[in-house]
Amino acid sequence: MKNKTKYICVYCGSSMGKGTLFADAARETGRMIARLQLGLVYGGACCGTMGKVADAALENGAEVCGIIPDFFENYEFEVLHTGLTRLVRVKTMAERKEMFIGMADCFLALPGSYGTLDELFETLVLVQLKQIEKPVFLLNLNGFYDPMLAQLDKMQECGFLQEENRRLLQVCRTLDELEKALRPLA
Repeated sequence: MKNKTKYICVYCGSSMGKGTLFADAARETGRMIARLQLGLVYGGACCGTMGKVADAALENGAEVCGIIPDFFENYEFEVLHTGLTRLVRVKTMAERKEMFIGMADCFLALPGSYGTLDELFETLVLVQLKQIEKPVFLLNLNGFYDPMLAQLDKMQECGFLQEENRRLLQVCRTLDELEKALRPLA
């Protein structure tokens, strides 16, 4: 009997970022997910680094589930990824995050913007409050998240963030570090 696929939820950008570094890392993350025989759950978009990680995972044989709110259909540009293993439509961003949390066995934040941070911090809060017990990883590619990590350190230094809760976010600086960290979960 085949084991149930384990899913990694990837939070990342609907934009590409400047240069090729972030898009290349998203593609390699998708390939890594397939190599580790994980499934991908993500925001369901075809654009930005979201599209790159999904395309690479699909091209390399991984199952990919996108979860996207209906209102994205009203955008002037194409958002919906139509080639996924599974696409789930929901009404709200809150429903989307709830499905991410229920479906994923672990979480990964790649470089991104407001949405990425919103999803990352909501997940961390739920882990901190022991509502879920799943690992949370951050790819701090090329120091992208250094200012945010410094702020977390400041929160700890000032007594707002306990050391054990600060450690809930597992930071990887390279794709190789990330693959080593994810390998035991596969």
